[in-house]
Amino acid sequence: MFTKVGSLIGTPRNREPKILTAIKVRLFAKEVIARELADLPLEITEKIQVKTFKNGVLTISATSMVAAELKMRSGGLVDAINKSVGVRVLKSIRFRVI
Repeated sequence: MFTKVGSLIGTPRNREPKILTAIKVRLFAKEVIARELADLPLEITEKIQVKTFKNGVLTISATSMVAAELKMRSGGLVDAINKSVGVRVLKSIRFRVI
């Protein structure tokens, strides 16, 4: 009797899983960064900001020296974040200097 709104608009209703995946990746990224950078002082790691996750790319903002350190460790970070999420959704990390 009733027609679903999604079929009337013509857009798929699969955005929610992407949003939930993005939130999950960002949360796990914060945990992995804190764990992997435990050798750095706490005041430095607190300034690292996990900004966005879109199309398999995670964007992280940090100071220039920390961004350089994260860039050197990015391969291990990608693997650790994907392992935490349980699915290989993260392809690369982009760093922004603040």
